[in-house]
Amino acid sequence: MEGAAGSRATGEVRESSASFGPLVVASPILRAAHVELPEESPDPVLLPSITLLDRAASHGGDPERLPLPSGRLLAGQYRLIRPLGYGGMGEVHLALDTKVDNREVAIKILHPQQAAASAGALAQERRAMVDLSHGDIIRVFNYGHHPGVGDFLVLQYVDGLTLEEVRARVQVNPDEFGGGRFHEFVLAYGVRILAALGHLHAGRPGRVYGDLKPDNVMHDGTSTKIIDVGSVRSAGLPGHTTEGFRAPTVGPNGESTGQDDLYSLGETLRRLSGLGRSPDDLAELGRLDMISGPESPGGSATATGDPGTSGAPGVPPMTAPAPRGLGLVSLARVLHRATRGEQAERFATAREMEEQLRGVFRELRSLRTGVETFEPSPLFFQSPYALDAALGSAPPLTRWAAPDAPAPYAPPSPAEVAQRLPVPRPDPYDLHHAELSRLADAAPEALLQHTGDWRDSPEVHLLRCRLRLRSAGRGTEAAERELRSAKDLIGSERAPHDWRLGWHRGLLALGRDQVASARRHFDLVFAAIPGEYAPKLALGYCAERLGRWQEALTFYEAVRLRNPSLGSAAFGAARARLALGGEQVWDDAVRALDAVPQHSRHRTAARTAAVRVGVEHVCTAERPDEVADRLREVLARLARLFHAHGLTDEQARVRMTAEVWEAVRGALARGAIGAGGLAGLAAGADPRLGLPSDEPGLRRELSRLYLTLAHQAARSAAAEDGAVAEILLDRAYAVRPLTFRHHRDSPWLGKRVTTWLRTIAHTPSQGRQEGRGTRGTQETQGKSGRTAQE
Repeated sequence: MEGAAGSRATGEVRESSASFGPLVVASPILRAAHVELPEESPDPVLLPSITLLDRAASHGGDPERLPLPSGRLLAGQYRLIRPLGYGGMGEVHLALDTKVDNREVAIKILHPQQAAASAGALAQERRAMVDLSHGDIIRVFNYGHHPGVGDFLVLQYVDGLTLEEVRARVQVNPDEFGGGRFHEFVLAYGVRILAALGHLHAGRPGRVYGDLKPDNVMHDGTSTKIIDVGSVRSAGLPGHTTEGFRAPTVGPNGESTGQDDLYSLGETLRRLSGLGRSPDDLAELGRLDMISGPESPGGSATATGDPGTSGAPGVPPMTAPAPRGLGLVSLARVLHRATRGEQAERFATAREMEEQLRGVFRELRSLRTGVETFEPSPLFFQSPYALDAALGSAPPLTRWAAPDAPAPYAPPSPAEVAQRLPVPRPDPYDLHHAELSRLADAAPEALLQHTGDWRDSPEVHLLRCRLRLRSAGRGTEAAERELRSAKDLIGSERAPHDWRLGWHRGLLALGRDQVASARRHFDLVFAAIPGEYAPKLALGYCAERLGRWQEALTFYEAVRLRNPSLGSAAFGAARARLALGGEQVWDDAVRALDAVPQHSRHRTAARTAAVRVGVEHVCTAERPDEVADRLREVLARLARLFHAHGLTDEQARVRMTAEVWEAVRGALARGAIGAGGLAGLAAGADPRLGLPSDEPGLRRELSRLYLTLAHQAARSAAAEDGAVAEILLDRAYAVRPLTFRHHRDSPWLGKRVTTWLRTIAHTPSQGRQEGRGTRGTQETQGKSGRTAQE
């Protein structure tokens, strides 16, 4: 142990009154403590409450080597009580500050060789430590010198568990820390420590911690403390480091940068989670193959596409049960980026790493609980598009021209997705950040004109790349030229590590219908920003197009559960589930669509899709009881869609009603429901729907709907709708109940007689004889007019 400021004890622990009941262990490192889990919360810094049940003796060194006896007074102020630890930087003693209300403090006595090594800058560093003030860093109250003892620091005294002790407890009893929830607490430790590191790195001059490891961070109550500040120094100066947590880029004498601190933190979090034996295992655990499962329709799928908990072959088990679904891959990737060998491949700042840890935390929590854990993305704008491939719209008129067409579950085209995926937020350091942040999503040609005279910058070229992908008739060559210009401005040194370029390469590949290539680009983006949802949405789409259904479902579910308002993820999850099949496939697909909340801009599309999926289920169901239940559900959903969920367009209402009425008639035709069943459906349905209670009435109503759709088609500007109008007219006359009139061009006999009688009634008496002679001509003309009117 190296310079701990709090108590760490040895000794066998027989029982712990933790919140999950007594824990019987026999371990030299566990101490009796009470652990109380916090309430479920989306707060990424919330930790369990840990209360030590006793104070233990010293830990980490040989007590006989600690030269100072208890009771000795240092510098006339600090009375030593007992030793707390011993390590490479010196001894730590518990003491009382006799001049400040006998408060407990920790006295850290520096080894003579440590003091000599930094004698030139020691006084300045001590003053800087005293001025250092952050809630997650132990306070340095004072510093001094005692003859015969040497230099010492006076530190805040905290008595908790180090993260190494926490890891040991979780290995023995994971349930004490919530089982798989422990990995969320690991990320919470990371977010808290990053706040402290960011405070250090942002100072003037910038400082580094230099020796971050589990033994140097303490969980005290519900907070964390970095407890050994003896290694704090200005960036680039030599200092103490620890083998196994030292970044490969640290100098031979401990010369460190802020990014080296981030490496040490990544390795600390990896050890806590137990992800592999070394950082090299993280690459294996983060492969997309880890989430691949059954890849053909009919394969089974779990609720989250869980890849399992065994990890990669040969990798030891984790400290706690592995996260569900995509969580294991995302956790491995965020730690892998922090612990990359090349400095340029790691996170550049504590803020950048914190953003990604927070994103992975939200994902892990949502996958575990099924509850939304939303926070606006710091890197992407939320797309206004649902990417529903028209499933969320009323059926088009052409649907009635091809009644045997397959169900509308196909994903949108790659070109459409390339234009409608989320857009990256502009770089805050870009020359045009303010103007780009205010741009509306207008027509691409107008925006290209608007930005035509702007000075070149990477973000301007990236914007133009996206606009040219959206421009009709331009192809992808112009977009690629803009991307090359952005890369040139970013520079050859930074460009290989800029995820924005990879994102736009993926968009270009989709625009060229090169889905496999797009998947490779988006995979690299996912590796760079593992906490973001946008690359996972893109990867879900690519997996769907490539027939990797389990992978698609895993990505879509991770995004959908984290933020149900994202309609694209809900539609993708529904399509993937329908492709995978299974006993509950229809219920699962509709459940994903129902989870889109009422406040989402995609709620109407999601509710429309739920009705259409339900109609398809009615048409394929075989058991009569199942058909009747599904019809009742579809009718209830249709009523809510019209009167509560926002479908107010009258033309769309007619098309939705026609599709549902057809399903009812189809059930009647194949005997799945009888006349009594239809009457029961009508009685139970919302009266505003107007579902007829008998078959003749249903056929008359369908005929009326077909005529209305024919008028819609006749008024449509689409060329293909002209032929649809004729088909719909034929359907209208074919479906109506049998009457004397059997062809739409011939009025029925009763109407002919009625028209003739009306003609006679309005003929003057004195002209009737003449009228008899011309009646045939008049009747022929009347028929012609009636036929046209009809």
